[in-house]
Amino acid sequence: MTIRRSGIDLRAGRLLLANVSMASMFGLMLACSPAAAETTAEQVRAEEQGIDLPQPKNAAAHAPTAKGTGGNGYLLIPESTNDRVMAFDPITGDLITADFIPADPTNLSTPIHAILAADGASILVSDQINDVVQRYDLSGNYLGVFAPAGGLDNAILDNIRGMTLRPNGHLLVSVGGGANDDAIAEFDAAGNYLGNFVANAADGLDSPFDISPSGTSYLVGGINDDVIHRFDSTGAPLASLAPLNTFPEQILALSNGNTLIGNFSGTQEGVVELDPAGSVVGVYNPAGVGGNRGVYELPNGNILTTNGNGVYEIDRSGNVVDTKITGVSARFIEPLFVTTAPPGGNGGPAPIVGPAVIPALSPSGLALLAGLIGLGVLIVSLNRRHG
Repeated sequence: MTIRRSGIDLRAGRLLLANVSMASMFGLMLACSPAAAETTAEQVRAEEQGIDLPQPKNAAAHAPTAKGTGGNGYLLIPESTNDRVMAFDPITGDLITADFIPADPTNLSTPIHAILAADGASILVSDQINDVVQRYDLSGNYLGVFAPAGGLDNAILDNIRGMTLRPNGHLLVSVGGGANDDAIAEFDAAGNYLGNFVANAADGLDSPFDISPSGTSYLVGGINDDVIHRFDSTGAPLASLAPLNTFPEQILALSNGNTLIGNFSGTQEGVVELDPAGSVVGVYNPAGVGGNRGVYELPNGNILTTNGNGVYEIDRSGNVVDTKITGVSARFIEPLFVTTAPPGGNGGPAPIVGPAVIPALSPSGLALLAGLIGLGVLIVSLNRRHG
């Protein structure tokens, strides 16, 4: 990975951890009270380059369950402390297995985003430091580099982060460094580079951290230009959605037209919610969390979010409802549907039939459901009386 803005070209970002002064600063940050969650300039620079802060040695979490409460749902969350991919329940947000893809430091360095491949039979994982999209089977076994086809090519991918699939199965990857920086690269279903879906610096885009579908368009957050950009289905710029202060990471479009953003730093640090016009609905930033990365809306209306020390369920009043796991540097959140519970071993699932967001019922929807259940009970009771 090429380090930006420093004038230094280092291929292994982890070498920066040898910098004693930076490591000492990180240690001091961890020693501070959790309530003092304001993100520092040093943390921002490390985050942009995919450098992890030191973490506590032991992860703490709820006891894993056999499978999701919903029976067939998973939320995949990479974590770069142990270079693996975890799986969580999409209904409750609870941990299912910490080793959906087991620790793989040989092939993963800073895994950011894990998504289902277009073939429906493998998982793609973007790696910010290794500068490639890796591919795993559904049991967590490593299959090789998916993109760029042929292996590492920093003229195409460098300092990569979030990604998504187009309806035609092409992979879109955000590129934050190197010769092809400030772009969204596009690959076919075999991992061949097709050029850029979003051109370099289009609409002023500077260091994209994610690309997320929103209806027929796409949202892309620039962490250096502090804007949530919009692009149409061909990658052409549209009017931007909103400015954001100051480090948008994962972006999630909700079914009601609103947008959730994991915002790592700045005056809007936390989970930011925007309405369809780009106006701020709320900034949800509980004390002791901060440095937000991933976002996902649970069916109960609460929000699952990640940061450099774990996975948390928060509400829209800015409270921590539950801490799902700590001591891991958690990244983006991706929902998947599966057909059966995960087998033994590393906990990877059986065949995956496709990504899906599990919708939350509105209050009126819940009232209608309750009414239908009540009507069904009444009908059964009357049938028994006259049977």
